[in-house]
Amino acid sequence: LLPLYYLLRLSDLAREGIAHSGSYRFAAHIYCGRPSARLVVGRWLDAYLLSMPAAKAFRRRCEHVQGVLRRALEALSAARPKLRVLAVPCGVPRDVMDLALSIRRERPALLQRLEYHGLDIDGEVLDLPKTMTRGVLASPRFHAGNALVRADYPKEMCHVVVSTGLGEFLRNDELVEFYTIVYDQLESGGMFCTSATARDARSDALLRIGELVTHYRQASEVENLLRRLPWTQLELTVDPTGLQTFVIATK
Repeated sequence: LLPLYYLLRLSDLAREGIAHSGSYRFAAHIYCGRPSARLVVGRWLDAYLLSMPAAKAFRRRCEHVQGVLRRALEALSAARPKLRVLAVPCGVPRDVMDLALSIRRERPALLQRLEYHGLDIDGEVLDLPKTMTRGVLASPRFHAGNALVRADYPKEMCHVVVSTGLGEFLRNDELVEFYTIVYDQLESGGMFCTSATARDARSDALLRIGELVTHYRQASEVENLLRRLPWTQLELTVDPTGLQTFVIATK
């Protein structure tokens, strides 16, 4: 595997995955979807990796979150002036930023009703979303904390909690613990927007070269874990590739 290892390091995406085991930059590069590298062969390899079914399904997670948040914002009543959203972990909030820029062009007054909170375990990572959201979101708030520690969450109850890309690094017992914390963080009628990844042999082989071990789950497995909590409604949608399950769980 050594020749493949050195070849992959020519790609910005693969090098980030190998060097930092799927950091926020790794996810942001896939969401952005634009190949980059110093050498032509590296850019070609980057483009190839970004065109793989797993990467395309990964990008649709971002689209899924945007759709949920847009519907929730547009459904706000006069009795609820704000939509309080918490992203766990927030990483690089490309989903909410792309949505915010779109809404600002179409309905700027609606954007003022979005109250955004981001929680991430890496305090240094939070500097980037603070800079990104400045001047776009109205008073975003960021919290350094662990997704599995209740005390690290905002004191305010939330209308929507978003979490994509975390469950793949949690065991089943940890994932149920996380779901329980999210459930308790939501107001009655609030929504939990999350996802799960199924195994793709080629992508998994590449991830393992970078020593990135992922917990893969089919839709039925995710549903069984979610049903340990008394959600009033569960909506699970499987991506056309079969590699991503998108979830909307309503309290």
